[in-house]
Amino acid sequence: MSTKLERVLAIDAEICRGGFPGVQHLCQKFEISERTLHDDIRYLKDRLAREIVFDHTKGGYFNSTPDKRLPSFELSSGEIFALTLGKEMLSIYTGTSFEATLRSALEKISERLPEKVNVDPEEIKSVIRFRASAIVPLSAKLFSEMNKACDLEQQIDLTYFAASKGETTSRIINPYCVLHDRGTWYVVAYCNSRKALRMFALHRIKDYKILDTNFEPMPTEELTAWIDAAFQIEHGERTYQVIIKFAAHSARYIRERSWHPQQELEDFEDGSCKLSFPAASLDEVFRWLAPYGSDAIVMEPPELRKLVIDAAKETLEQYNVSV
Repeated sequence: MSTKLERVLAIDAEICRGGFPGVQHLCQKFEISERTLHDDIRYLKDRLAREIVFDHTKGGYFNSTPDKRLPSFELSSGEIFALTLGKEMLSIYTGTSFEATLRSALEKISERLPEKVNVDPEEIKSVIRFRASAIVPLSAKLFSEMNKACDLEQQIDLTYFAASKGETTSRIINPYCVLHDRGTWYVVAYCNSRKALRMFALHRIKDYKILDTNFEPMPTEELTAWIDAAFQIEHGERTYQVIIKFAAHSARYIRERSWHPQQELEDFEDGSCKLSFPAASLDEVFRWLAPYGSDAIVMEPPELRKLVIDAAKETLEQYNVSV
């Protein structure tokens, strides 16, 4: 499916070929209604300064200044690099079904670039690589329609599988935005059944219908604050202040990254460090800690300490080791 800009440019090209194409001809050729055609013609006149005129004698459109070029735009090599980089990242992290669409978009932009910009996207691609890990396959149609529902502020009636509980439920949501985290796409929405904000993994949506019912959007500041309250992606009933001390070996890696927007990091002379941050899901923090083993000592909260201790005991029991 072509975008509006692609269609408008194609209509302009058809008119500039001559022949005075009429309303019926253009509507049939581009499979649009008369209202859409008139909107596109108005867009050409008002936004792109095209002098399109309807000749009532010949019953069709013509361009009174056919030699006048469309407004040009320039992109720097850095911007071309960003576009190409984005194409490479998205083709990996959103699933292979997106690659053809993204490649096509990049090629169309490249075709319209001024001649003085000479950047070969294939050369950039040859030196930049992204290695995906445990990426969840995703339907391009589902991704696109979730984005559209967020943009148009339309409610969604969906059937959803909750992996944590192993159950499938039906609910109506107000979708606010689509969010990517570590290979998985989520829709952040208000759940009218739970009367609260929730994250819905797109690949766990079993069925859905976009409704004609609209909703009031959530203020951006409030939505951002809710998203940032999570350590990574999960939310719970309350927020905990987490404090973890890392031994020198693991502290080297902890210092390299920003783990949370509100984190505090304290270094010690022996090379160890203490990381503090708020988290709305202790289960999520517990899973994150697992690879660090004995290098990570939970100082707060006591609920997280208990999770770690209980898991260590269960592991020893699995190996028939007594403490």
